Amino acid sequence: MQIAPEITFEGSESSPAARAAILKEIERLETHNQRITGCRVSVIAPSVKHRHGTGFQVHIWLTLPPHENIVVNQSHVDDARHEHVEVAIRDAFAIARRQVDALAV
Repeated sequence: MQIAPEITFEGSESSPAARAAILKEIERLETHNQRITGCRVSVIAPSVKHRHGTGFQVHIWLTLPPHENIVVNQSHVDDARHEHVEVAIRDAFAIARRQVDALAV
C-alpha cells in the first residue's frame, strides 16, 4: 500500500486488539489485490442514548487505481454479533474482499 492506512474510532477509545484486527484484515485484503493504494477505516461505537442499534459500525474506503474506489458501510447495528468490535470488523472486511475480488473478474 502506498499510503499508510488511516484508522479512526468514534465514540470510543481505540483498543489495541481492534487496531490489530484491522491491520491484519488490511494485510489480508492486500493479498487479494496488490494495487490497493489507500485505505481508511472508521469504527463507530454504538450510542448509549439509543435502545436499538447496539452494534458497532465499520466503514471502509479503499482506493485502487485507475480511479476505482470501494466503499463498505457495514452498519447492521441490529445484529447482536456486532456488539463485539472484532466481529463487526471481520464482517466489514469480508464484504470489502468480495468487492475487491469482483473487480478482478
